Amino acid sequence: MGKDDFMRLLVTQLSTQDPLKPMDSQDFGAQLAQFSSLEQMTNVNANLTRLQQIQGALSASSSVNLIGRRVEAEGNGIQLASGVPQSLGYSLGQDARSVSIEIFDATGNRVTTLAAENQTAGVNSLTWNGRDASGNALPAGTYTFNATAVGASGNAVTTTTYTSGVVSDVIFENGVNKIVLNGVRIPMSQVSRIS
Repeated sequence: MGKDDFMRLLVTQLSTQDPLKPMDSQDFGAQLAQFSSLEQMTNVNANLTRLQQIQGALSASSSVNLIGRRVEAEGNGIQLASGVPQSLGYSLGQDARSVSIEIFDATGNRVTTLAAENQTAGVNSLTWNGRDASGNALPAGTYTFNATAVGASGNAVTTTTYTSGVVSDVIFENGVNKIVLNGVRIPMSQVSRIS
């Protein structure tokens, strides 16, 4: 019920009351206090909505400043340049006996797999030379990677992949600001470093 509905109900109640038995002053005061509280809450909600819109606009305008900047974010995109090794970042939830990184081309075909042993918990990285499993140089373009890890007792270890590169675009999608990094759309909330 909105404040206008509440006021109409109160006025109707006052106009239809028995003149010989008017509303108790305590009840009337309580209803007026409820009306005042309802009106204040409605105003607070309206102000919060305006504040949220302003904050969204400020966030959108500051996101545009990231175009052309190098950032690091949660993600798995790689923008391979011919002959340039790529650092593939990942974070481990605990020490891992082995880590496997699979690299895929733009069509989703696996092109190679990298492996590392005895990796410590936290942020780690492996360098990919841009070649497939047979040692052939791959063409420049967009690739993705997945990391899986196994702990000392054979248990799966939680992994998070990180991507870095230069922001090419900023997209405003369903109220969420996203950057385009290595051809992949990434929410701003996943950006961990800006250079």
